[in-house]
Amino acid sequence: MYPQSSARNEETGTVVFSFLVGVDGRVIESKIDRSSGYRELDKAARQALSICKFKPGTTDGKPEQSWTKVQYEWKLE
Repeated sequence: MYPQSSARNEETGTVVFSFLVGVDGRVIESKIDRSSGYRELDKAARQALSICKFKPGTTDGKPEQSWTKVQYEWKLE
């Protein structure tokens, strides 16, 4: 959800994250590789990422922790 203060101030941008997906598909750890330039947008993107569930990476058919990246774009329409 777009942060109210960011929408009111017409803040837009793209956040790039690296995150570690556990064997259960949940995000264990995340870090910002490139900020949107706005603290509230970065924070909201990180919160959204934390409630997502992903398909874990595998080695020889067995789930294992793995790092991946995502780009989260904030734009007003």
